[in-house]
Amino acid sequence: MRYGSVKRIALYYKAIPGMLRLLRKERAELEGNYYGLRGLACDGMPRGSSPGKPTEESGLRALENGVSERLAEIAEAERVLSGDEACIRACLDALNGKYKEVIVMRYVRGYSWAKISARMGTADSTARDWHTRAMERLGEVLEELPEAEALARRASRART
Repeated sequence: MRYGSVKRIALYYKAIPGMLRLLRKERAELEGNYYGLRGLACDGMPRGSSPGKPTEESGLRALENGVSERLAEIAEAERVLSGDEACIRACLDALNGKYKEVIVMRYVRGYSWAKISARMGTADSTARDWHTRAMERLGEVLEELPEAEALARRASRART
């Protein structure tokens, strides 16, 4: 896998927790707006904590606004992001300790080269060399994944 793709995937890995937080916040807001709804009764009508018109109106509003579709989209996006995060973490775990450490420090924590070299107790050039080798190795590990191309596409579309 090319260096640019591996870098985008590493940045995507950093951004996934934030994206998951935003999705969970949106889901909580949608569910909060329609809190009285507790699902559907056997007849297909919304049921709630209290009978009557407020529940019916809330159900109609939710239906008109496409809330259930959006909640389904959010659930699918959360599933995909969580799967991607686990997949990338497994690939990082497959790397040598110092290679994993330099990638995490550079892309997840956002450290500068000076800080990375100080933390690792090496020269700046050595840390950069390890980074180059680590990115090559991570690319090799990512290529072994059956869904590597799909992961790279999602990483390139993500706002990191």
